[in-house]
Amino acid sequence: SEKHSLSLPSNNLSMVPETTFSLSSLVILNLSCNHLVELPAQIGMLRALESLDVSRNKIFVLPSELGQLSDLRQINAFANHLRPLKRSLPLAEFAALPKLRVLDLRFNDKIKEANVASVLAERLPLVEVLLTGVAPTVPKMPCAGDRDATLLQSQLEPYSLYNLRERLSHEFGVSTDTEVTRCEVMRLLLGFYETRPRTVRKVKGVAPRNTELLDLLLQELQQTKWPIQKNRERPRVRAEGYIILSRPGPDGSSTKAGKVKADKVQRHSRVFELATQIMDEVDPDFASTWTAIAITNNFSGSPHIDHDNIGPFYGLAVGNFEGGAICVECSAFEVVEVDTRYRLGKVDGRNPHWVAPYTGDRYSVIYYATWGDEVPRTTAVFEQPPIGQVATDVLSLHEGVHGELSQSQPVMLDTRSRHHDCPALEGDRAAKIPRVTT
Repeated sequence: SEKHSLSLPSNNLSMVPETTFSLSSLVILNLSCNHLVELPAQIGMLRALESLDVSRNKIFVLPSELGQLSDLRQINAFANHLRPLKRSLPLAEFAALPKLRVLDLRFNDKIKEANVASVLAERLPLVEVLLTGVAPTVPKMPCAGDRDATLLQSQLEPYSLYNLRERLSHEFGVSTDTEVTRCEVMRLLLGFYETRPRTVRKVKGVAPRNTELLDLLLQELQQTKWPIQKNRERPRVRAEGYIILSRPGPDGSSTKAGKVKADKVQRHSRVFELATQIMDEVDPDFASTWTAIAITNNFSGSPHIDHDNIGPFYGLAVGNFEGGAICVECSAFEVVEVDTRYRLGKVDGRNPHWVAPYTGDRYSVIYYATWGDEVPRTTAVFEQPPIGQVATDVLSLHEGVHGELSQSQPVMLDTRSRHHDCPALEGDRAAKIPRVTT
């Protein structure tokens, strides 16, 4: 059945309109900024309700009938006249609500944080209860290489606060004002994802026909003299080695920076030549547009967004390893794992992406562009057919040596919500329900 929302803020209401309770498919109800002193027992008839906003009213008691709303996720009772806990909140009923994740009780003068925080934490362990108190500081955000890429929070960290707010609003129907911290927005998102986790789809990149090039590339990468860690390029990602080899830019190699880049390419000329030949075979069009390659030694994890890229990139991995797919978030509810083991996968790195855990030694080549004609964003992963009819047979040689590659299948993403970087929510901030209509 079709879901509906009803928004009635600032309408000078002293009671909830009777017709409201006949809306059996009502999902969001916004009654904020009115003159309500109570919610009638009929509120329990709204069995589909997920979000209730009664903030900035004069309500003394939240009725026990709210416990009948098994889909309820958020209650915003900010700035009311709620009495002390035993007289104003049906905690037993709230504790039985399987999806309740947010309860905003800030600015209710008789519910003081010091007196009730421990009780609420014990009675409602799965609910983020917002109380008036000292606002938490925004934690220092770790860089990409410090993030545990298996955690959902780490995979969302590359997004800006604006992006996170947009997702919370568009995907889960909860908008936040500008005072809500990044930490609090992240906590809300993680709570919603616990009830609606993302899925993972697995795809394979394109296998080059000429496997000899791949073997030669691996030999060269194994023999590469990688800069020591303190001098490594891109120190904010996790890798034992990282070198960028650039094609001449618009100014050529006449500038000082251009000469430095050209000298570096000369030092690694064989790797550059082999990588170029591989891309010429796999995607001649892309081969004419990439502006640099990054060669890496044991790059791992590091969820990040390539803000300087002007289009998708190709990733290729070689070595004796298992796992290590490139993971990219394709939508709010799907992650794609791209198998680039002796294959080239095309991914838009302007979306959050990272390398899945692996064992063994993994070398990679990333082809990307930071200047030229910008490519509009379309999809996060480009699934391509094999090159000719022999691609599968060619890869089987490497699979026989390096192990069997997994088949495409949907699996559930680990959405553990260990978000230890964020302190407990204690501040004078919270989410509010957006004004929406049917």
